Amino acid sequence: MKPAVTPGISIDPPAVTEIDIGQTLQLNAKVTPEGAPLTWRSESPSVATVNSATGEVKGVATGKAGITAISGSNTAPCEITVKGILLDETSLTMNERDTHTLKANPYGSLGTLKWTSSRPEIVTVTGDGYLYAKAQGDAVITVSDASGNYQADCSVTVKRNTADIIFGSAGAGEPLAFSSLRSKLQNQCSSVLGSSLRYISGLTVDTRQGTLYYQYKSEGDTGKGVGTGEQYYADPSLGQMSLSELYFVPKPDFSGTAVIHYTGYASGSSFFQGTIEVTVEEQEDVSYSVAGQQPLSLNADDFNRICRSHTGRELSYVIFSQPDSGRGTLYYNYISEQNYGSKVDTSKQYKRSGSPNLSDITFVAAAGYRGEVVIPYTGYDSNGSSFRGRITIRVSQAQNTGDLTYTIAQGGKVTFDDDDFNDLSKAVTGYPLDYVQFERPDSSKGALYYDYSSNGSYDSQVTEGRSYYRSSSPYLRRVTFVAGKDYSGTVHIPFTGWDTKGNRFSGTVAVEVGRTGDGDVRYSTYRNGRITFDDGDFNTLCRELTGTTLNYVRFELPDASEGTLYYNYRNGSYDSKVSESRNYYRSSSPYVDRITFVPKKDFSGTVDIPFTGWSSAGEKFYGTVIIGVDSGDTTIRYQTKYGKPAAFADGDFDDLSELLTGEHLNYVRFQLPDSGEGTLYYDYDDGKYASKVSASRNYYRSSSAYLDRVSFVPDENFYGTVKIGFTGWNTKGERFEGTIEITVEEPAGASEIVYTTLGTALPFRSQDFRTACAARGEGELREVRFTSLPSGSAGRLYYNYRDISEKGTEVRTGTQYTPDGSPNLSDLTFLPKAGFTGSVQIGYEGTDSRGKTFRGQIRIQVNQGSGSRYFQDMGSYAWAAPYVDLLYEAGVITGTGGQRYRPADAVSRGDFMLMLYRAFQLTPASGSGFPDVPPGSYYAQAIQAARAAGIASGYPDGGFHPQEPVTRQDAMVLLERTMQATGWSLGAANTGYLSGFRDGGMVAPYAQEAMSHMIEYGIITGTPEQKLNPIQSISRAEMAVMLARAITF
Repeated sequence: MKPAVTPGISIDPPAVTEIDIGQTLQLNAKVTPEGAPLTWRSESPSVATVNSATGEVKGVATGKAGITAISGSNTAPCEITVKGILLDETSLTMNERDTHTLKANPYGSLGTLKWTSSRPEIVTVTGDGYLYAKAQGDAVITVSDASGNYQADCSVTVKRNTADIIFGSAGAGEPLAFSSLRSKLQNQCSSVLGSSLRYISGLTVDTRQGTLYYQYKSEGDTGKGVGTGEQYYADPSLGQMSLSELYFVPKPDFSGTAVIHYTGYASGSSFFQGTIEVTVEEQEDVSYSVAGQQPLSLNADDFNRICRSHTGRELSYVIFSQPDSGRGTLYYNYISEQNYGSKVDTSKQYKRSGSPNLSDITFVAAAGYRGEVVIPYTGYDSNGSSFRGRITIRVSQAQNTGDLTYTIAQGGKVTFDDDDFNDLSKAVTGYPLDYVQFERPDSSKGALYYDYSSNGSYDSQVTEGRSYYRSSSPYLRRVTFVAGKDYSGTVHIPFTGWDTKGNRFSGTVAVEVGRTGDGDVRYSTYRNGRITFDDGDFNTLCRELTGTTLNYVRFELPDASEGTLYYNYRNGSYDSKVSESRNYYRSSSPYVDRITFVPKKDFSGTVDIPFTGWSSAGEKFYGTVIIGVDSGDTTIRYQTKYGKPAAFADGDFDDLSELLTGEHLNYVRFQLPDSGEGTLYYDYDDGKYASKVSASRNYYRSSSAYLDRVSFVPDENFYGTVKIGFTGWNTKGERFEGTIEITVEEPAGASEIVYTTLGTALPFRSQDFRTACAARGEGELREVRFTSLPSGSAGRLYYNYRDISEKGTEVRTGTQYTPDGSPNLSDLTFLPKAGFTGSVQIGYEGTDSRGKTFRGQIRIQVNQGSGSRYFQDMGSYAWAAPYVDLLYEAGVITGTGGQRYRPADAVSRGDFMLMLYRAFQLTPASGSGFPDVPPGSYYAQAIQAARAAGIASGYPDGGFHPQEPVTRQDAMVLLERTMQATGWSLGAANTGYLSGFRDGGMVAPYAQEAMSHMIEYGIITGTPEQKLNPIQSISRAEMAVMLARAITF
């Protein structure tokens, strides 16, 4: 009889348990008794499948799968790994300058993993999957093995953390209150970060534009200046500065757009950057014009009118500033050049009624000066309220005659513009026009009519000796010259004018009468360039031919072999092609000045585009747009270093103008580059500038705003080539287009060293500094000196740090640290201040083996976890979790067992003394203790050490009461004594801090100094209800926050 066989099953171990996706592997099993039925099952068929009959395994997806052999009730397991890499995230959205760590899970023996970014200018990645978002855009992060056979991708979208521009307005010298911007700043934070605004910082403005003040009251009480490192809170707590008390005060002589830069911080660690553009406009300037050195008398009524618009009351007096002596001087009681009275005293009051009288002030331009003179002043009304303003005086060439010119078609007409005569009057005499008298032209050449209409009717013919007024009837603006039907040539119409002061001048109106009703508009461009039409060119031609302004134009299309007309063309995209049947208007959509001619690729030659125009009076005229397409190059090229400005040279543009048109350049208008590439500035100097370049502003070769003061400043993250289109006009009004091509060199400096920490001590690594130095392509790192250190509110940098109680020495600027010797870079540790979140920058200067120095930066992102890493019962106390973890890691607290901390429990007096003993490393002491502290208790040594140091004094009954809960005010007293006993110098306490809390008056006299100190140093901040709760017991969570802040201060 054979012995019974025990049923069983086992799998013969295969030589390979790792397979690729799609690869097969045969598994074999030994079954007892032999021949017993056998089946196979996969526990994870989404990873690997198995043939239930044969045991053949096939890889389906990366991961691990359990394979089970089954025979009856017996089973045998086997684990198969399908090789590959899985990422914990396959898509991710970040804000600019955010950081994130991707976790890669390799399956199989893959060796060292390699991380790459498809667009490092958007997102960079280090060897441990640490991402840094640099700029807006999309990128793919790939992790692979060394062979490249296995990889996984994560799609990353980087959103901008740059806010939209906030717009404000202010008068010259008048403050803009940030209280009016608070909601706009909050909206920008919510829009960019999706969080509420906590505070703003990093406020800067060009001092040529104005000044930022905190708690500004008046010119005599400006409050204090605003520091770039200060924090201004949207909803401030006690001791915090409010952003609603910020003010921007423009300079009295500034007008235009002032740009304020700021950084906003959300409730978490996220931040964004933004700008506030403040339009500063002079309110009702006092404006005058004068010719040469003719004396100009000020009028008190002009200043009174402005005073009433500002304050609603009558003017009392004015205090003036003197202009630059090279431009002119203000005099009092001026009579003549030989008897100029006295110079205006800048400290004296010049009165509207009384002496010294405002109307007795005279301005006299400096000899030879031509241009604009700006004179700031401060006015005071009858109630003593002040306002600021300025006088603007245009000084023109001295003359006593002048001519005006108009151009019309044969048989056409022109109605005189009283503004032309007024400008001439001010240029000749310095005063506005009052009226004009004309001499009549030869009747064969044409006639002057009053109130002439398009149908040929009129009120009367102009008569010699009759006055035609600028501001009353009969009006100068209703005088029309109508050319004789068959006359062509130039008609000269002499006239005599009188200004508002009774001064007389003479001049001539020259009317050029053309022979035909058509004309040309000429442009030029280079091969593969483009040219955009200017409605002013068509309007000028219309006025020449019809005597009235342009309404609209229709074009005949050029041959396709020459090029194409587009509407709203920009960089290859456009709204539509121009249609022959469509009207293109001067003053409404579709606009003439949005039409662009783009030559066919490589075409050169002359293109004629006929057109028909209609005037605003319905008269029709004809013309041709003639475009010369040259075979040359319209590109002006510049090159600049990474992060450095490229200043434009007006000579480059002038050369191109002469090459294309044969004439010198007059002015240029720019298309603006993409903000991610950079910005065009006017008068840029080391971060300061007068204004941003406007696409609608002219920049001149020979007058302000000057072309050679325009600079391109690349974005801080941009390098490569940027192209900026521009349109130029020569001195004869002809137009041309070109492109500025600016190459921004790739940075060759030290790479940024980036660290991240969850609020814990962060050791530096020498190798990181070596790598940063090597990125320059120069010598090897020899030494480092720190040039800037973190703010104490963010944390501190230590040398030879061991733990919170053994911090080593604090790092100072100037000390040398080396990657190999001593003191060593790897012995440096950054300790974040308890509770701090955000980004910390530390600057340094390095020296390499070639003796070359370079600058570098360390950026540390300090985040806080969502809960405790060590205790499971901190869920409802997430606000205290980082502080609890810090004390746990420092050995100050140990928890209550079972990964529990019991944050809501009250702290006993004995436990609190134990925490202080550990945190401040109090010296053990011997001697008699308190009678109610058992010698063998766990807190006995701590209480005895505190008693010896003068910290713990006990109760009147002689005991310490170690089991009683410690109140919040007693905790502050004990903490203050401990800090002082261990060498802290806290200074005199300001008990005024207590008044900022609703229950500050409830603090016991013995605790007022201690509570005040802790408020001042930010160790306690009170409850959301603005209470201190001094006699309530302090909880374990509150104790951790307070103690962690103290030891990391």
